[in-house]
Amino acid sequence: MSSEKGAKPYVIHGSGQDKCPSDSFCLFADIKYNTSGKQDSILVIPANATANNFSEHGFTHKDDGVSAVVNNTGKDNFLFTKTDQGGDRLSVPAGTSIADLTQKKLPSSPNGTWNDRAQSALAHNEPVPLPVITEPAADAQVQSRRQTISGTVGASVGSVELFDNKTPIATCPVADGKWKYTPDSDWTIGQHDLSAVAMRGGTGSGRAYRRFYVTLPSPVVEIRSPKDGAKVDSAISIDGIAFNADTVDVAEGGTQLGSVPVANDRWSFSRAGGWTLGSHSVTAVSVRGGQKSDMAKVGFTVAKRNLTVKYKLRQEPWQDWETQKYIYPFSITLSAGETDVKRWRVGFGQLPSGTVLFKDFVNSFWGVITEDGSHGAVLLGSPAKGRYIVPARNSLNIDIQVLFPAKDEANKKLYGLFAEDWS
Repeated sequence: MSSEKGAKPYVIHGSGQDKCPSDSFCLFADIKYNTSGKQDSILVIPANATANNFSEHGFTHKDDGVSAVVNNTGKDNFLFTKTDQGGDRLSVPAGTSIADLTQKKLPSSPNGTWNDRAQSALAHNEPVPLPVITEPAADAQVQSRRQTISGTVGASVGSVELFDNKTPIATCPVADGKWKYTPDSDWTIGQHDLSAVAMRGGTGSGRAYRRFYVTLPSPVVEIRSPKDGAKVDSAISIDGIAFNADTVDVAEGGTQLGSVPVANDRWSFSRAGGWTLGSHSVTAVSVRGGQKSDMAKVGFTVAKRNLTVKYKLRQEPWQDWETQKYIYPFSITLSAGETDVKRWRVGFGQLPSGTVLFKDFVNSFWGVITEDGSHGAVLLGSPAKGRYIVPARNSLNIDIQVLFPAKDEANKKLYGLFAEDWS
């Protein structure tokens, strides 16, 4: 996401400091402005624009992160260690450059430097404060099909850009520090992942997030993973949400595959022995007593993949004395087929509000943390320079700890777990 008005960030390829266009903030994938290695990607951020998540502009984890920068604007620019302008901040003064971010110390980084740590950036010298979403409440279940979204913003913000699952839905004017949006048509039944960006002129803030659910008095079901049309491996589980329901019946082609319980509005179905190769069309119906929901459908293709993933809960959760929340320890196993997986990422979602990766894991993890759970999902990536590969016909284990706000049977599963080979 970038500022929604004016020029947006884009990727070019090449080497040399002179490749950075005028009036732009340029991020290079390799040290010495891509002149010393195999990486040649450059993310160009026009003046006054923002890049709240580099991968959304085609500058992905495949590019090995940010190793050098050029500020060709007339203002101080910033790098941030987290998406949406979060985490630690590095100022790059107007008209300056940094040829080697390994020389910029960052004590909170596993490698001790800024090299490959930046995940968002701002080509402007005054960050815009995040907006606040006040309505609806986090994880709210509403039955109003015209639910209003509202909130507040800081001084000198002219408007708020509102998104549903990263699709723009409205530009909300600001009056007396407040903004709101009431849809002209009904919200769809099910989950809505909102994000809001405050706009000051052409410069945008990071995102503020809010998840809510539109439900009915009767049973409701939604399949969240896999996505329709996805290509998956044979071990994939069918995961989703359900409201006013005790169980979910899963079927394929009229054949009942099984019934699974609903725990804290979440459910997951794993097929014994895995799915056969080829196309599948699966349906789900939630049930309570004699009431059934409308049918949800998903189509996906099972293919042999070089990288597969599975998980297990290592032991029962325990309470963290400092936060009074509960630590759930999981072991995630990445397995490679016939070739090494030198670059990868793995993630999962459907996390309740207040969930985050436990600090001990964050402080010790040797890879890249793109999403830490605070926005409903976790996304991890391999470290730079090909370290921690998944060897051919072998596995790599990641022992992860997730801090949940409450103890719940639903938290013993990782929903929507996936792995991608980015070699």
